[in-house]
Amino acid sequence: MNNIQDKKKVIFILSIDTEEEWDWNGPFPQANFSVKNTANIPKFQAFCDRLGIRPTYFVDYAIANDTGSAARLKTVQDRGNCEIGGHLHPWVTPPVEEDISNPDNSHAINLPIELVEKKLESLNLKLEEAFGKKPRSFRSGRWGTNGSMLKLLARQGYSIDSSIHPYYEDSGFSYHSAPDRPFWPSYDDCTSQGQQREVYEIPVTNGYNKPNFPFWNQLHLTLSKTPFKQLKLVGILWKLGVMRKIPLSPELADAENMITLVKAALTEGHQVVHMFFHSSSLLPGMNPYVKNEADEKALYDNIEQVFNFLKEKTDLRCCTLAEAEQTILKNER
Repeated sequence: MNNIQDKKKVIFILSIDTEEEWDWNGPFPQANFSVKNTANIPKFQAFCDRLGIRPTYFVDYAIANDTGSAARLKTVQDRGNCEIGGHLHPWVTPPVEEDISNPDNSHAINLPIELVEKKLESLNLKLEEAFGKKPRSFRSGRWGTNGSMLKLLARQGYSIDSSIHPYYEDSGFSYHSAPDRPFWPSYDDCTSQGQQREVYEIPVTNGYNKPNFPFWNQLHLTLSKTPFKQLKLVGILWKLGVMRKIPLSPELADAENMITLVKAALTEGHQVVHMFFHSSSLLPGMNPYVKNEADEKALYDNIEQVFNFLKEKTDLRCCTLAEAEQTILKNER
């Protein structure tokens, strides 16, 4: 594949949940948090600019409400080098009427839709105030969406959602059967294709080290339950390289495993490769993933190695979420 014309066209997306930092072993904070990690946004953006990556920063209320954080991000936005999307952390977004000590309430889909609407309105007003424009893309904090939330996003002017994490489940949702590539989700069941054409779903890349992700995911689910769980077969198969579940995140996987995932995804016909992580990883010691400067260096190195692999092996285009949506839908016409 030396000729660019022989290479598969691939879109690369890098999205960052741009949010406050706090002790992840403690309760979700309403006030006891900081936003120091955004001081490293210029450093990270310079890294992206060097490679030609156009990141999407999913910005939550705490970041948009901080003058310094918003100014750093707006500088990048105004240069045209990134996209600012919306990111809803219920516990820091007014009005906080829910019990934030209940972990289930950290997922917006577990809250009354009327409360989510008020929070989303607050977030959108703050984002427009901070960045001078309305966001088009959205990701729910800690993942999770449903038809009611998608309808709400459409009414609020969003056209892209990225709240579905394929082959993942948590309180109130399961995405084991959701599509693992961009699609129009149904308002009746967001894990299936629908007829609506208001909100386009661009999920992150998550899968396995071998093609046929649904097969391997079903096997992973089966072996994770009793009686197989006690045999620790999932761990054994990981060590043997037979079955490895890998998220495309430099926080959660090293470059070697992520490249293996990308190879499998490309073999399956994926045209979008979507990497993700948290902004708190840009400042060592602010989350469990990046504890020191060595971890920070590894984060950057992992991103660059995956990017260089894609650049060498594919006809690569780096896009923000909104740019990716336009490119995908244009190609589908």
